[in-house]
Amino acid sequence: MSVTDIIDGYFSGEKLESAWIVITGALALAVALLLWFVARDPFARGLAAALLLTAALGLVVGGTVYLRTDAQVAALHDLRTTDPARFAADEGARIETVVKSFGAYRLAYAGAALLALVFVFALGRPVFHGLAVGLLILAALGLTIDFFAEERAREYQRGLEDAGAITSQAES
Repeated sequence: MSVTDIIDGYFSGEKLESAWIVITGALALAVALLLWFVARDPFARGLAAALLLTAALGLVVGGTVYLRTDAQVAALHDLRTTDPARFAADEGARIETVVKSFGAYRLAYAGAALLALVFVFALGRPVFHGLAVGLLILAALGLTIDFFAEERAREYQRGLEDAGAITSQAES
C-alpha cells in the first residue's frame, strides 16, 4: 500500500467517524431539549444537563475534525511531496501524540463513570441520578468511539512506519 493510500485511508476513517460523532451530538442535543422542556422532572433535567455536555463535545470535537480533515490531508500530501524529512518528523510526532492521548481520554471517561457513582450513592437525589445516567452514556460513547479511533491511529502509525515514511518509535 502506498503512503498516499495510507494517509487517505486513515483520514477517510477519521472523517467518517467525526460525521457520526456530529450526528450523535445532534441527537444528544435533541433528546436533552426534549427532556428539559417536555419531561421536566428532576431526573429528566439531570439527564438533559449531562446530554448537553455530550452534545457540546460531539458537535465541537466532531465538527472540528470533520471540517479540518480535507485541508489536513492536502497539507500532508503536499508536505510529503515537497519535504519528506519534515513530513516524517512532523507527522511521526503528531501521530505519536495522538496515540498516547487515548490513555488520558480513558482516564477522563473513567472519571465520568466514578462521578456517576458518587452522584448515585452519595447524593442520591433524582436530578443526580439523571446526571449519573448521562455521564455513563458519555463514558460509554467515548470509550466505544475511542476504541476504534485508537486502533485506526495505531494502524496508520504502523503503516507509515512500514512504508518508511516515518521513523518507528522503537527506533528513536
